[in-house]
Amino acid sequence: MNESRKTPLVLVILLICIFLPTFAAVPFPQQDSTLVIKDVLIQTSAAYLWLSPVIHVATVVLLIALYRYGSKIGRVADAFFGILFLFFAFSNHIAVTENYGLTVITSNLVPISIVGLFWMWEVYRPHNEYTFERLPAWRYWVLPFVFLAFWSPINASLSPDFNPLLLLTSSFGVMYCPTTPLIIAILTLIYPKVNMLVLRTTSLVGLVIGLFNTMSFFIMPGYTLWNLILHTPLIFISAYGLLIPILVKKNVPLETLQKEK
Repeated sequence: MNESRKTPLVLVILLICIFLPTFAAVPFPQQDSTLVIKDVLIQTSAAYLWLSPVIHVATVVLLIALYRYGSKIGRVADAFFGILFLFFAFSNHIAVTENYGLTVITSNLVPISIVGLFWMWEVYRPHNEYTFERLPAWRYWVLPFVFLAFWSPINASLSPDFNPLLLLTSSFGVMYCPTTPLIIAILTLIYPKVNMLVLRTTSLVGLVIGLFNTMSFFIMPGYTLWNLILHTPLIFISAYGLLIPILVKKNVPLETLQKEK
């Protein structure tokens, strides 16, 4: 299928998947969906925190290596990100809860899995060129938001917690929402030398999940304003990932744009 037709089709499929229903062993009325999702996320957000320091350190090492060696380790970076997305899909969205038994949030699991598979395909046929050239200053606006997501200064009651130790032990690396901004930001910093399908699918799913979190502030009991603020990196950077071909088009050589098509 022609690339110009394949990408919109994939994006439409992802949007449809995001509206898949949540399944649980114990039947529940549809209006209780937010409570079911809350139960799953409370359980899964704590289940893998023991992995957090390892992934924090591995991410920093990878970023340093990418800056130093670039595309020589591009496939390592692609595989690392692909594995993370597949990990998020299943670890964050499947749980055995006390109230609902085995529960699966398919509306997140399926699209994030698809994104992870696209990243794994990128490992097989790489298009991302991790060469970090000097960019216009405005294109580095993502970095403070990436740092906020990496730190994720929040405690179990969803209140602010600026403990520096969270730079090593936060939910970054084990939860989808704080980790995805960094991955998309990296792609925006190497744009236009990126796999556009990977950038668009990753950004679309990130934006929709981020916007659903915005809705959760109004409909999910216990969802705090601070938790909403910590989802702004996911929302802003995902939107930027979708819009970057428009925003930086004037700076992209014609030859590169023709290759994208």
